[in-house]
Amino acid sequence: MKIAIISPGPFSVPPVKGSSVEHDIDEVSKMFGPEHQVTIYTRTCPTYPRSSFEEGRDIIRFPYKGPGPYLKRIIGDLKRRSPDVILVENRPNFVPALRRKFPSVPIYVNMHSHVYAAKWFISPEKMRHIVRLADGFITNSEYLRQHFIEKHRIPPDKVHAVHLGVDVTPYQLAKINFGVRNLRRKLGLRHDDRIMFYAGRLMRAKGVHVLLKAFRKVCEQDPKAKLIIVGGTGYGSNRMNPYVRYLHQLAKPLGDRVKFVNFIPSQEMPLYYQIGDIVATPSVWQEPFCRVNLEAMASGKPVITTPRGGIGEVVTHEDSGYVISPKEWEKELPRIWDELWSIPHLRNQMGKRALVRAKQFSWYATAQGYLQAFEKGADKRARVAAAYKKVG
Repeated sequence: MKIAIISPGPFSVPPVKGSSVEHDIDEVSKMFGPEHQVTIYTRTCPTYPRSSFEEGRDIIRFPYKGPGPYLKRIIGDLKRRSPDVILVENRPNFVPALRRKFPSVPIYVNMHSHVYAAKWFISPEKMRHIVRLADGFITNSEYLRQHFIEKHRIPPDKVHAVHLGVDVTPYQLAKINFGVRNLRRKLGLRHDDRIMFYAGRLMRAKGVHVLLKAFRKVCEQDPKAKLIIVGGTGYGSNRMNPYVRYLHQLAKPLGDRVKFVNFIPSQEMPLYYQIGDIVATPSVWQEPFCRVNLEAMASGKPVITTPRGGIGEVVTHEDSGYVISPKEWEKELPRIWDELWSIPHLRNQMGKRALVRAKQFSWYATAQGYLQAFEKGADKRARVAAAYKKVG
C-alpha cells in the first residue's frame, strides 16, 4: 500500500522542538513495515534537507507560506505518486481540495484533539461536508471518538479510536544513565529530596496552577518535598505571559521548593523524568490522550492525574497511579503524597505496574490500528466500484 501522510505544517518531521503531532507522525510511520511505501509531506526547516529518505520513508519538505500554498505544493507531488490512501493530520479543512483532485482515493483525517474541528476554526456546515467527503477519521482515544460521533454526527463506523504508543527503551535506559546524578546536582537537588515532577506546556488547560496550590499543602507536612516544573508556553517557547507570571506568583512563597525549568527537547526528556519520584498531570481540560502520562509510566513512575477526557483509558486509579478530580487536589494530594512515602515499597510497586501498563501501548500496535482503518476504507471503495461496474 502506498500511504501518503500530510503533516499540518507548523513544525517539521521529525520534530526539532518536540511538537506532539509531528512526533506521532514520525513514530507511527516507522512501524508500517517494508511492504508499505510511505511518503510524509511536511514543512522545510533549517535542521533538515529539502527532502530525504529516512528509515524507509520518503520525507518531502515544502516551504510553509500558509495552508493554501502548502497544500497546493503537496497535491502537485501527490499526483505523480498515485497514493492508495491519504492521511491528513489534524486539518479536516484540507479534505475538500484533496477530494477534488483524488476522487477515488481513500482519505482519512487523524484528529489529535477536538480543536481543529471546533466552530471557531471551521464552520459546522463545512465540517458536515467534510464528514461526507472523508472515508474515515482516526482519534487517539475512545473519549475523542465519542466526541466526534456526538458533536459532529459522524457515523460510528467512520471513526476509529487508535491509542498512541511509546517506546519504553529510552526511558528505561535513562535509569542507568550517570547523567541523572549530574542533572539533580545542576538543579540543586539533594539526595534525600522527594521530587514531584511536571512536564508539559505552561497553559491554564494543563492545570499547573492546580498543582501549585495543592503542592503548598504538601510542603506544610513534608519538608523534603520539592516540585520540578519542566516546560514553556509552547513547543520551544519560553516567553513570559500572564499565566506564567501567575504561576511564578503562586510558587514564590515556597522559595526553592519549586524549580521552573524551561522547555526541554523531547529526546532529552527520558533523563529528566528520572529526577522525579512521582509525576503529576493536573489537566483541567478534556485531554484527548495526554502523552506525558504514558512517558512517565514508561519511566516507571507513579502518576497523579485527573479523570479528564481520555486519561482514564491509560491510567488506572490506585494501580498505575491516582486519578483525582482537579477540585480534590488540594485535599487529596497531601494524603496521596503521605501514602506514597509512608507505605514501604508502594511507590516502587506502583512504578512497576505503571511500566507494565506502558508496554501495552506500542507504536507497532498504533500502526496496525491505522492500517486496519485504511484497509476498511479501501475494501469499501472496491465494493462500491464493483457494484457500479456490475450495474453498468
